[in-house]
Amino acid sequence: MKPILIVAPNSDILKISKRVAKKYKEVSVQLGLIDKAVEVAKKAEHMGVEVLISRGITAKILKEEVPSVALVEMIVSSYDIFSTIALAKKYGKNIVVLGFKSLVEEVQQIGPILDINLKAYHIEHEEEGESYIKKIIASGEKIDSILGGTVAENIASKFGIHTVHLETGEAAIEKSIKEAVRILEVSRKEKEKAEQFKAILNHINQGVISINKEGKVTTFNPGAEKITGIIEKDILGKDIINFMSNTKLIDVVKTGMPILSQLHNIGKTEILTNDIPIIVDDKVVGAVSTFEAAAKIQEYEQKIRSNLRDKGYIAKYNLSDIIGESEIIQNIKKKSLKYAVTDSTVLIVGESGTGKEMFAQGIHLSSKRKNGPFVALNCGAIPGNLIESELFGYEEGAFTGASRKGKMGLFTEAHGGTIFLDEIGELPIEFQARLLRVIQEREVRPLGSNKVIPIDVRIIAAANKDLLKEIEKGNFRSDLYYRLNILSMRVPTLMERREDIGIIFKHFLKLMCSRFNKVVKISEKAINILKEYNWPGNIRELENITERLVVLAEDEITDELVKEELGDFIHYKDEKVSSLEYLKQNQILKVLSECKGNQTLAAQKLGISRTHLWRLLKKY
Repeated sequence: MKPILIVAPNSDILKISKRVAKKYKEVSVQLGLIDKAVEVAKKAEHMGVEVLISRGITAKILKEEVPSVALVEMIVSSYDIFSTIALAKKYGKNIVVLGFKSLVEEVQQIGPILDINLKAYHIEHEEEGESYIKKIIASGEKIDSILGGTVAENIASKFGIHTVHLETGEAAIEKSIKEAVRILEVSRKEKEKAEQFKAILNHINQGVISINKEGKVTTFNPGAEKITGIIEKDILGKDIINFMSNTKLIDVVKTGMPILSQLHNIGKTEILTNDIPIIVDDKVVGAVSTFEAAAKIQEYEQKIRSNLRDKGYIAKYNLSDIIGESEIIQNIKKKSLKYAVTDSTVLIVGESGTGKEMFAQGIHLSSKRKNGPFVALNCGAIPGNLIESELFGYEEGAFTGASRKGKMGLFTEAHGGTIFLDEIGELPIEFQARLLRVIQEREVRPLGSNKVIPIDVRIIAAANKDLLKEIEKGNFRSDLYYRLNILSMRVPTLMERREDIGIIFKHFLKLMCSRFNKVVKISEKAINILKEYNWPGNIRELENITERLVVLAEDEITDELVKEELGDFIHYKDEKVSSLEYLKQNQILKVLSECKGNQTLAAQKLGISRTHLWRLLKKY
């Protein structure tokens, strides 16, 4: 059956409607007298009719009795009313109009301009119309004719009064059809959206529950059934509090405020929920909750981290893994935690072997990006002609030898996480402008491509060079330096934190003993000698020395063994260093230790500038 049906309340409208409906492929017409209209409409609904068209009281009855089908009411035009009144005037000027609201309103607007005695009454049923006629007759007023539809005709017949049937012209019917076509299009789009929404609800793994403002459950998808063990038919239309006593949905309805990332228990299942209000016309009409079993979320996270681990894009060290009890290292760890809560670019400076990448990883794992990739690149290890393709990627055929499939750049691989650019001072000067643009615009353009790829990535850079000196030499761009140096930190050398040497050595000792399946101890004298050494290679050198000592020792690392092995390295009593230089060096380190690693305070005590102190530390 066609999707639009005109239910004609009389034979005259039936004829006109059939004539107009021929122009429209979606419209059919049936006669539906007032006592048969509902039966006709319900049968049509069963056969797939989506929109009904009718007039007057018939339209009102259909709207009440068949509410599931959209209805368009034929609106009688002013022309139709004028034509009908003209016919009624042949019986006299005392005319009564009985009919539906829109008809009465239209008549009341045009009545005063006509030379007639016109009374118009809005009626819902025949008895109401009869009551009006009786009152007029009882008052002694004359009624020459009654104008209206089928109901008006019936009333006029009972009282022996002339009747004039209100005709609905082609224009009014065509207008109704066009409105029905518009409603049909809108309805089908809404149904399509509803089906899409239903498909999503039925196939997502997350549970979805919605309630109305009374707390009754209105939506309960299969995901919710699976997670909670509650069947949809048992909970729909019921109070949610009877099934989930600890739900926050009721609070969301009351406050209009979302409650996110909350852990709850349903039976033995722990779930993570996000509850948000449903707001229509600035009023809270309900709330919806999306949730998933906490164990499932952990499973997803493990898969993601496994994938990142396979690619090598995962951070291994937390800030808590950085060993040291000295005040200087504790202060830097505190600063790192503050840096972790932002997305600002960080520049870490410090000598080789001090653990700059550990701090970068620790910042990443303490940030909101901890579940994203951590992509590290040693800028000094990549030839200058390859650095651009490594960082930005390239399209197929971008250059000779390029992979047929192209290659994703490290910036793109780091999307949603952190990229760590170690030895940033080694970048070729001609490439630095491109890196600056990426940092500013947060987008990359692969080699050989005309497409720009937006990236969401945090940048942490590290340098073991004095970048300000490199700027003076023309080796590093000042604008790039200031773009990188938003948040900065300096990782101290091992000689600036001598009190940590024993703790760090014992940590490495434990690891080496496990690796070589040995039990080796170290004497206190040996520890003290280690503390006196300058450690130009910093923690990396200390780790290497520990491995050597464990390999050579029988069951204890003695002071003699330490002296013997440190002799092969640059010792703090290096013969090349004059005694005056040696005294100067030790005085600086002594003052720096007294100032707890605070270089500004140490420089003041030594009577030199902070920059001069930095250069001396680099020298020693």
